[in-house]
Amino acid sequence: MSGDSRDYSLDISEYLFRLTTESLRLLSNETKCYQSLASMVDKLAESRVSHALAQHDLETLREHLSKIPTNGSIRIHLKITKTSADNLLEAKQRLSEELCSDLTVADAISMLLFNYVVEQSASKLLSKMGIEGAGESSVAVENQPGDSGNVVPLK
Repeated sequence: MSGDSRDYSLDISEYLFRLTTESLRLLSNETKCYQSLASMVDKLAESRVSHALAQHDLETLREHLSKIPTNGSIRIHLKITKTSADNLLEAKQRLSEELCSDLTVADAISMLLFNYVVEQSASKLLSKMGIEGAGESSVAVENQPGDSGNVVPLK
């Protein structure tokens, strides 16, 4: 393991696996670039894990963990930056104390992905309501060349 990154091997549930693939689909479509789970966790955890998770009340986080169990038989390997790993560990410790539960790194990743999916859903809803900018994602996306932002939906 190098000093700049941390390697994890996690045995996750099918539910968490599905959350990871859905999150990756959303981010890849948002950035118009294929993403990996490691790149996604790095982008989301680099500086804002504790802040992002603080947006949800404790009961919502408890419900998430009960509906999306973390442990399972699907093995994944993840290599993330040291900064992301440190931020995840900090969030894991804080949330463990607040939830009075012994959380894992996989739990922290699950809650981070949950937060991302919720942000994306809120952003889409606000966009459909004609409220622009209020629900922008925290992951920066550049406009494509010639994209003026004016889109007419075809129905």
